[in-house]
Amino acid sequence: MKGLNYLALIVLVTMGNSTFAMQEGLTALTDTELSAETGQALFNMSYIAPGGSNPSADVGFYKLGMEAQLDLNANIKKFQLGCGGFKGPGCDIDIDNLSFTGIVNPNTPDAGPASDFTLINPFYELAIKNPTSAATREVVGFRIGADSVWGMLSIGGPPTNGSDANNPDNHTGINSLSGHLPTILNNGTVPTTICAGTPTTQTGCTGFANFELTSTNSTINVDEPNTGDNRFDLILQRASRVALNGIQVKSLLNLTITSNLDQSLKFIHNMTLGTDTNNNGKYDLGESAPNFGISVQGQDVRWNTNGQWLNAQKGWWMEMPEGKIENFTTRRVYTTLGAVFGLDLKDLNQNQVPVDNCYGSLTFC
Repeated sequence: MKGLNYLALIVLVTMGNSTFAMQEGLTALTDTELSAETGQALFNMSYIAPGGSNPSADVGFYKLGMEAQLDLNANIKKFQLGCGGFKGPGCDIDIDNLSFTGIVNPNTPDAGPASDFTLINPFYELAIKNPTSAATREVVGFRIGADSVWGMLSIGGPPTNGSDANNPDNHTGINSLSGHLPTILNNGTVPTTICAGTPTTQTGCTGFANFELTSTNSTINVDEPNTGDNRFDLILQRASRVALNGIQVKSLLNLTITSNLDQSLKFIHNMTLGTDTNNNGKYDLGESAPNFGISVQGQDVRWNTNGQWLNAQKGWWMEMPEGKIENFTTRRVYTTLGAVFGLDLKDLNQNQVPVDNCYGSLTFC
């Protein structure tokens, strides 16, 4: 709750400061002078009534938006929402060491971001049930978000005490997550060793008459070999793990293998939201990713997000843009020749390093 309040306070103060600045510079205009002026409002309000294009027959949506860019650089030690309640023990969202930063070159994460996390057209929105009835209307949802965003989410980190980095329990980051998470896997490398027999461990070709036949680097790239490959539309409810079924991996003899991955979310330490086409480390027009919001609702609510009606489940919910998990190399995988027909993977350490978003010797701010 503190994490969300922190974000909301930043947006509110920014909006408020803009208002005060305008008040200090107000100049009276005559009707003639006013009619000659043109411009665009900084703030706008909109209302979507129940029915029609709105799939909810009894819920209306009131939105206060800001036609501007809001730059945010934040480090949140503990981002925790929706703990306990009607769902019982646990939290809807529980993340350790969450940073909002600009996009960082994956080869130099320790250099720190050269820019901030950018929210384009931030907003507040209320979902009101029975909005036309003074006797029965009620607030059933609240959302804070932006039409699009640009930057990176840096999450948790690998162990620093010499513990086994291939064990997710030794990582910090996502403990539980509820939300919609469209995800791309791109520019991934999986070092793969083919064993003569069935490997009994993930440390080598072990067992009687079992030896290494060959080693190769399997690769994972978005839209390869076909458009739409390695794109996943994830719906998570207090999830600590995720199943990515149907990963297309190019491996031995340049064959494409269909793989299934059972993965702990704690291995995710960086998610890129948007692109840095110009490779200049800052946001430029057209590089953002649409749809970002954090909401709480007393019932399932379908929010309108850039013309799409996306469902948010009861409780706390994150609506994420299409994020990229990219530029990673996993631990070595030992498998058999049967892998040419399919490969089941579990808990692949992606060896991601979180962005250094702190000053001096601080490890997390």
